[in-house]
Amino acid sequence: MTIQINEEHLQNTISAREIEVLQLISLGYSNKEIAEELFISRLTVETHRRNMVKRMGFKNAYQLVVWAFKERVFA
Repeated sequence: MTIQINEEHLQNTISAREIEVLQLISLGYSNKEIAEELFISRLTVETHRRNMVKRMGFKNAYQLVVWAFKERVFA
């Protein structure tokens, strides 16, 4: 299953790599699974997740995913 990205709504708030991580988070992948899928370390995934949550002012990744769908980041 894939999720299409609606790039018009990103407004430079999230990098391309963070979008890839966010897509996999929204599909229920664990940090380890995301790392394997994107060929990056688990720590890098955790850093991307933490940075997105902090930058957007959320408390957790769940709020980040809800925001992404509400803002139509995914088409």
